[in-house]
Amino acid sequence: MATGKIKVRNAQKPNDVIYTPKSVAELMIDLCDIKPTDKVLDPSRGGGVFLDNFPECIKDYCEITEDKDFFKYDKEVDIIVGNPPYSLWTKWLQHTIKLNPNKFCYIFGVYNFTPPRLQKIFDAGYKLLKLHIIKINWWFSTSFICIFEKCDGENVITITAKPILCECGKNHHKCKRGRTQTINGVKKKYGMNECPNLIVNSSLDLVEDHEV
Repeated sequence: MATGKIKVRNAQKPNDVIYTPKSVAELMIDLCDIKPTDKVLDPSRGGGVFLDNFPECIKDYCEITEDKDFFKYDKEVDIIVGNPPYSLWTKWLQHTIKLNPNKFCYIFGVYNFTPPRLQKIFDAGYKLLKLHIIKINWWFSTSFICIFEKCDGENVITITAKPILCECGKNHHKCKRGRTQTINGVKKKYGMNECPNLIVNSSLDLVEDHEV
C-alpha cells in the first residue's frame, strides 16, 4: 500500500515522520471537490500519496528533501491538501494562511485540534465546512480531517478560544484543583471538584467574619 512520508530537515523528533495511509489521503482529496482548473499544492510530498492521487488539476508540491521548502513557497494556489509535521503545526498553519488558498484540507491529531489554532484560522476568514472523524489504529489518537474554505457558509462547529478558569481565577499551573498539595508537612490530595485556593479563601473569610 502506498504511503505518504513527511520529513523535516534537522528534526530528531520521530513524530515529525508520519505515514498517511492511501485510503485516508484519497478520502481527504475527495472531500476537497477538486476541479480541473484548480491549482492544488501537496505541501510535503514524501512518497507522493497525496500528489499521485490528485484528480485532473494543476498540481504542485513541496518536499524538504528535494530542497523545495514549504515555508519558502510563495506561488498562487487554490487548494492545499496534506498532513503537517507534528511539531510544526502552528508555523505550518501560519504559512498556509499567508499563502491564502481558497481552501485547505489537513488532518489534525486530537492534541493539535485546539481552540486557539482554530480561532486563528477563523480570524483569517476561513470557515470549517466539513469535519470527518477517523481513527487510524497505529496513530496516537483519534484524528480530525478538516476542510477550511473562504466562503459564505456556516462553521460546522463553534469554539471558546480561551480556556475556562477555575473560580479561584488562577491559571492551570497555579490552580491546585485535582492535585496533591503539602501544607505544614502534611500532604493532601484534592479531587477535581476541590480547589484548595477556594478552600483557603473560604477559611480566611470565616476568620474575618469571626473577628468582626
